[in-house]
Amino acid sequence: MGVYLITGGANGIGANIAARLRGNGHSIMFADIARVDLPGVRSVICDLTDEGQIASLLFGVEALEGKLDGLVCHAAANGADDDFAGTGMLINAAARLLREGRGAAMAIDSGKTTGLSALARTLSRNLGPEIRVGCIAPFYPEQHFESLAAYLAS
Repeated sequence: MGVYLITGGANGIGANIAARLRGNGHSIMFADIARVDLPGVRSVICDLTDEGQIASLLFGVEALEGKLDGLVCHAAANGADDDFAGTGMLINAAARLLREGRGAAMAIDSGKTTGLSALARTLSRNLGPEIRVGCIAPFYPEQHFESLAAYLAS
């Protein structure tokens, strides 16, 4: 089964995507500035604005799991400028692992992070076709959990 890394969003969208993927037998890791307590999900504390911590995070993913099939970058609801930079750094840093499994990265925009969809388009052009990169800004996120999980796992 697949290995998926989800950042931020320990509640709501991130938690629901994790539950759907885990329910399908996939291994889930959460990375956030605080510990996440979700059943069956490995939690790693990581400041996603720090390149060194991102590198350590991905080293740990590779050491523990040996691969990475999908990445969900959930921007914070406050739309911090760091979300844009952190999403770009994380997807680029994960590219080698994602490329090996022809994986996917998805940026989830709360609507407050300027330019996240443009960043996803640029990364999609630069990293594809081996890596699928997309961005959504769901109006009714509860309607999208299953389709997001399916996109990542396909």
